[in-house]
Amino acid sequence: MKLHQQRTCIGCRTVTSKNELIRWVLKEGAPLRAVSLDQQGSASGRGTWTHGTQKCVQQAVQRRAFARAFRSAVDDSQVLQEFTAYEDQLAGNQLSGKHDESGSEI
Repeated sequence: MKLHQQRTCIGCRTVTSKNELIRWVLKEGAPLRAVSLDQQGSASGRGTWTHGTQKCVQQAVQRRAFARAFRSAVDDSQVLQEFTAYEDQLAGNQLSGKHDESGSEI
């Protein structure tokens, strides 16, 4: 029996299955490294996790949880805008009848 990997949401601090969370990574840039959504969940390097809800992402930004998780100063100013764009993309895919993974129609 294979166990599901557990991760902690940095917004609400709830431990849950990795499949229920979205992953955030750092993009290199000057002067601060920017936090970016890892939609495929496969980018290399350190990552951190939040639930796919506006509430958890907003809490993570307000608590400065991204800086703690990445153990460095980060630019998290675009996190909420990037998350909103991600939600819009998911809503668009659901309306068009396409799956994220394969692009096949229902």
